[in-house]
Amino acid sequence: VTSGTTSSPPFSVTMQAATPTFLLFGGEGYAAATHADYSLVGTKTLYPGFSTPAKPGESLAFYAIGFGLPSTTLVNGSATQSGTLATVPACRIGSLPAPLAFAGLISPGLYQLNITVPAGAATGEINCTYNGVKTPPGVLLIIQPQ
Repeated sequence: VTSGTTSSPPFSVTMQAATPTFLLFGGEGYAAATHADYSLVGTKTLYPGFSTPAKPGESLAFYAIGFGLPSTTLVNGSATQSGTLATVPACRIGSLPAPLAFAGLISPGLYQLNITVPAGAATGEINCTYNGVKTPPGVLLIIQPQ
């Protein structure tokens, strides 16, 4: 690695096909997600007047990076990219499976996962496994109690 006139000694890295990670709101680990009306998902105090908790049965759009290549060919240098993931991730909210309606690339490097909050789900962690790789722990989804 070289920055200006300074270089590091050589080192090796292991390249992986995917390292899926949810984007986060704020410093508390809240998943970056929107309701169907594009308003933000989170505690009412996360972004006062702009964020509200999710509800069981609601479909949310989550934003993520690192899911690898989509099933369609990418165009080098294009400012617009899209395509669904070749394999559908398996997602969970807390201990409950959470169905996906869509999982794909929506712009260069940015993925959207449309996930339905399962009935009976409570505030807790959300995670997805894609091609055997799990998203990092500690990503929270705020859910309004039923």
